[in-house]
Amino acid sequence: MEIEQLIEHYAVFGGLEKYIKLSFSDTLTESIETNILEKYHFLKTKVLPPLSRENESRRLLRAVAVSDGKTINVLRRASLSRTQGHGTYHALQRVGMLHKEHSREPAPLPRQGMKKKREERRYSIQSKIKFTYPFYRFWYTFVEPHAGEIEAENYDAFFEDLENSFDRYVSFTFEELSNALIMETFERKDPVFEKGTYWDRHNEFDLLAKTRNNRIIIGECKWKGHKVCKSLVSKLKSKCERSGLKPDYFALFSRSGFSNELKSSNDPTILCFDLEDFEKLLA
Repeated sequence: MEIEQLIEHYAVFGGLEKYIKLSFSDTLTESIETNILEKYHFLKTKVLPPLSRENESRRLLRAVAVSDGKTINVLRRASLSRTQGHGTYHALQRVGMLHKEHSREPAPLPRQGMKKKREERRYSIQSKIKFTYPFYRFWYTFVEPHAGEIEAENYDAFFEDLENSFDRYVSFTFEELSNALIMETFERKDPVFEKGTYWDRHNEFDLLAKTRNNRIIIGECKWKGHKVCKSLVSKLKSKCERSGLKPDYFALFSRSGFSNELKSSNDPTILCFDLEDFEKLLA
């Protein structure tokens, strides 16, 4: 398989390996139909934990799949109270379906004698709830919304939804793999000790990594059908300024490559990674 196909397959089947047998002569669509849709009942009752079939769990898992993952937004979308939501999350965390990525946004310093602005009083630093394996996210993004039709062996609406939203869905997996690649890239000369997405009250970044020598890497990941241009670096610099970040490197990850201007750039602070670079993760 080409690396693009491998990433797409991992975004669907990651975590399901011991329950399926892929035929690499099949298209991704054929593999999904054979290994997920036609095995719907088996996966639902034998692979997914029994807890996932409970009403509050289903609502929370669906909300994680379709929201930005921030705890308050997940609970609101799932129509769960704080007590219900946190209890349900911890139960699903114990069975290995969910985990939290904690925010790295620093808490604002108290200003003596000054009253907080209204927007500051309403804002709270939020963790994000994420799926442990890509398969769980695939299931609650695409399969669960069409459960009744799939049980009736009617797959038309499922595949229409998949066609319309699959690239956006894979972009999340591409971000996670980009974080793994940045660790691999810096492993020998200056190992990364902290990585992940980064968000604060102003912006979100696909990647913020810190190395042992206190270098900061800000990354942007583009799973799109066009080349990345240098203007993206200018946008990242502007966002960093607003968030008070001072990166040493800008890491750009692109499915479709880079403009000639970026490829010919001699700026050592701009790191460009195309799909071929992801082959390092296969070793």
